[in-house]
Amino acid sequence: MKHGDAGEHLWLKAGATSEQLSDPDFRHLFEYWQSAARGHPAPRREDVDPPVDLPRYLPTTLMFDVERPSEGRLIYRYRLVGTELTANAGQELRGQSIEEVFTADAIREDLAIFERVVGETVCYFGQRISMIPDRERFESYARLVMPLLGPDTGQVEMLWVWIKLLGLRA
Repeated sequence: MKHGDAGEHLWLKAGATSEQLSDPDFRHLFEYWQSAARGHPAPRREDVDPPVDLPRYLPTTLMFDVERPSEGRLIYRYRLVGTELTANAGQELRGQSIEEVFTADAIREDLAIFERVVGETVCYFGQRISMIPDRERFESYARLVMPLLGPDTGQVEMLWVWIKLLGLRA
């Protein structure tokens, strides 16, 4: 899968204004995330409940566990993959790490984004175009990557990603 920059991207901390996000869905999700943070750098996982509070967003929601091995890079393991994203991927991703699913070249940008989200406890908004070689098509999408803290550590232990598909083309 190849990726390319397709437009704007923003880095947002808790307390930032949501007005920078022109799309009402992304603005709503960021405001929900901020509200759940309750003045902290990010909410804890138990402070958000997407199935109850945001059910219409679930088909294009991802959640990654952030694993910290004693040596090496952080590992991002798919914990939840929305039904629409699973159908687009053509396979079940839950339980696999992003490195097990995609080539290093395909995820280079994702890993850099995830590392900054985890390291700085910030949200990322961006648009991109992905090439899906096995289906010979491109998909354009925007996404919001939001960190979630662990209950005891104060570290980012999960990433919550919402994706809005903007289009598919051959």
